Amino acid sequence: MNLRQLSAFVAIHEEGSFSRAAERLAATQSGLSMQIRNMEERLGLRLFERTARGVTPTEAGRHLYGVAVDILHRLDAAEIDLRNLSKIVSGPLAVGLMPTFTRGVLAPVLSDLIADHPDVTLRVIEGYSALLVEMVAAGELDFAVVPHPVTREGLRVEAFGRDREILVMRAGGARAHLAPAALAEIASMKLVLPLRGNARRDRLEAAFAESGLVPEATLDMDAMIATLDFVARSDYATILPATICTADLGGAERWLHPIVDPALSVNYALISPATRAMSPAARAFLDRLRIAHAESDARWTRIFAEGPAARRSQPKN
Repeated sequence: MNLRQLSAFVAIHEEGSFSRAAERLAATQSGLSMQIRNMEERLGLRLFERTARGVTPTEAGRHLYGVAVDILHRLDAAEIDLRNLSKIVSGPLAVGLMPTFTRGVLAPVLSDLIADHPDVTLRVIEGYSALLVEMVAAGELDFAVVPHPVTREGLRVEAFGRDREILVMRAGGARAHLAPAALAEIASMKLVLPLRGNARRDRLEAAFAESGLVPEATLDMDAMIATLDFVARSDYATILPATICTADLGGAERWLHPIVDPALSVNYALISPATRAMSPAARAFLDRLRIAHAESDARWTRIFAEGPAARRSQPKN
């Protein structure tokens, strides 16, 4: 077997279709069919069962997939290491982040990366989890950070961190800024929530259902900045991760309330293409992103511990 055959096999396994794999690899369907046929003849085993709706891997195919992904990942890592013996961090980098991170911690990460590695050509794509997962799977992003769990072939998944969920309301309400809010109270409010199918929306609805609660009214909106602006101008509230709320700690436009009884949290996953190793530029960006998120998490941990009294120590916007 050769690397071209392994790449074709992995693409077909992940896409479940010769035609979609051909489109992904910019190859011909007949060429991919020949590659797989040659592999099967050499091994004396069938790797796929062909049907009118596509292909499914056999037991041998499922076993080979794990081996092939590991081989291609190791080869890519070796190539990256050899290309970067000069120790100069450079080259293209495409990163996918949710609005939580672009509003909450991206600015200092960018400043540090650009100052330290000016030869990196960076693209940051903001989007919600479904879009970012698809872009990573298609090889369009070096990595993305999305809500966990993520289960999809072709992705390498590892834990990134977590956030506490925060109730966000217009400033000047009866509840003091940074005072906690119980989930049962929140259910009686008018809420702006992400669209159904969004990982966080599904988790929030599950939390309401587990507590036997039904929100009084919801407005569906997959537009984070517009949601924040609307909440500041209306009697609607929203629920957001702590990281994106850091800019509102001063309480000028929006007041923040940690959710209790029960406390809600969101876990994040780092996802990257399974067959590709992370480049030095990607690692440099990721290291800075981890530090920025850890610093944000530590700050929020102190605020949760101090309670409403922490309001006096927060900077004013």
